[in-house]
Amino acid sequence: MGKRLSDVCLALGATQSFLPGAVVAVTSFLKQHPGFGGGIVLFHDGLPEALRTTLAEAFPPLRFEPVSRELRERLARLGAAVPPLRERLPRFYSLEAFRIGGYRKVLWCDCDLLFRQPIDDLFEMEDALVCCGDKVFLSGRCRDAATYRPIEEPSGAGPGGAVERTFNTGLLLIDGCLAGEPTYSELLAMVSPETWRGAEMSHTDQFILNRYFAGRQTLVSARYNYQPRLEGAIRAREGLPAGEASVLHFVGVKPWTLEAMLRWTHGDRRFRPHPAFALWYEAWMECLTLAHLRAAARGRGEEREVAG
Repeated sequence: MGKRLSDVCLALGATQSFLPGAVVAVTSFLKQHPGFGGGIVLFHDGLPEALRTTLAEAFPPLRFEPVSRELRERLARLGAAVPPLRERLPRFYSLEAFRIGGYRKVLWCDCDLLFRQPIDDLFEMEDALVCCGDKVFLSGRCRDAATYRPIEEPSGAGPGGAVERTFNTGLLLIDGCLAGEPTYSELLAMVSPETWRGAEMSHTDQFILNRYFAGRQTLVSARYNYQPRLEGAIRAREGLPAGEASVLHFVGVKPWTLEAMLRWTHGDRRFRPHPAFALWYEAWMECLTLAHLRAAARGRGEEREVAG
């Protein structure tokens, strides 16, 4: 499997405020896949050069790619036309994963993922797009294609029909056959105010990708994209507790958001973090420990060079 993983690229997208999550996502992935020999790409829109240099040194396979000018221009127009999306535009960075060429598989990961077990079995799949169901799918419903609102049955959809077996975009395994043209250009063309005309929600990349890949996606168990806040629905459908998930996905409040954590510790009952948050904190402390040990080792090596 290690040799096959050399043909895999791990792709993420991050703003500076999401970097703690990105560090945990990458570190936990590499921990669970020690034979990984592929690439790691982080898409960004203006991360400071010094920060990029530091992260690249911490993760030698890591390279940074700026978000394409065309996507940035389209996002600017979309944000101006649909104000509720303005704060969520970085979520569209997932589309950049579809322009990564040269790999057998590209694994797109949101920055709020934590890998708890290997997912080698997914990399053996030959399907074009592998993903996990979203909240609507887990509840046994589907969505209207035009408005994207949840509906009980496809018969309840409008003239545009229904989108069934909808998926969450936090983890996507993309086959190399989808990389580059024409998929990327066709997805970019959907980043347009016209796409959201009549829509009744503020979904971002998920709206586009579900419509584009409708009927072509392969859904796998929620264990590969387990949202702790949906544990009840996942248990009802699959009988799977959060502790047995291969990949945890912290949708909503992020574990590294200090303000939210402090509110909860001071008795704010509007937010109760799932016990799985403790697993993220353990992983974060492990990241910091490893970073300090590496820094100390480098320091000792430099001292020996000076002494020599």
